[in-house]
Amino acid sequence: MKKLLLVLALTGLFLSGAVMSHAEEVALFNFSKGLQGWEIPDWAYEKPDHVQKEISVSDKVAKNAGGKSLEVMAEFPGDRWAGAIVEIMQYFDWTDYKEIACDIYLPKDAPLGLKGKMILTVGDTWKWVEMSREYNLVPGEWVTIKADLMPGSIDWRREQVTDAFRKDVRKIDIRVSSNGKPAYKGPIYIDNIRVTK
Repeated sequence: MKKLLLVLALTGLFLSGAVMSHAEEVALFNFSKGLQGWEIPDWAYEKPDHVQKEISVSDKVAKNAGGKSLEVMAEFPGDRWAGAIVEIMQYFDWTDYKEIACDIYLPKDAPLGLKGKMILTVGDTWKWVEMSREYNLVPGEWVTIKADLMPGSIDWRREQVTDAFRKDVRKIDIRVSSNGKPAYKGPIYIDNIRVTK
């Protein structure tokens, strides 16, 4: 009887925790209503090492219930570093949030070796702050890219996360890169950009 009560109590805690964590996620962009301000930055068209060609909203694959995602067409040459980047310029105050995340999908026939990361632009100086790590993208699977937004986080390169950092985010960039290998010409799908309390 005691074992049964313990199992029931633990199950209750697990279920309430799952509901609570789901309720604490706030969707920023799911592309069910179009591009929502996302674009290829002008400077990226001028850089030969940036290989994104165009973006659109697609219903081919989606991570969210809205059934749409951001499709980025890219052409990685395979013989040098190259990146495909998209961004949104908008003011965000994430003082109340502890994590940012997004999901990236490559088609099943895409090669292994592409990596994804997020980049934030913060503060009056518009400081470019990259994640300190890249995530390996797996063809045919949604891969979640996430980073800690709490003070003391080590998820951002050469930047100490403070409340001032979290309060004044001005741009979100998402970049997929190839470090010389592989070559790939085709779509990249991005969806479910969110913050978590």
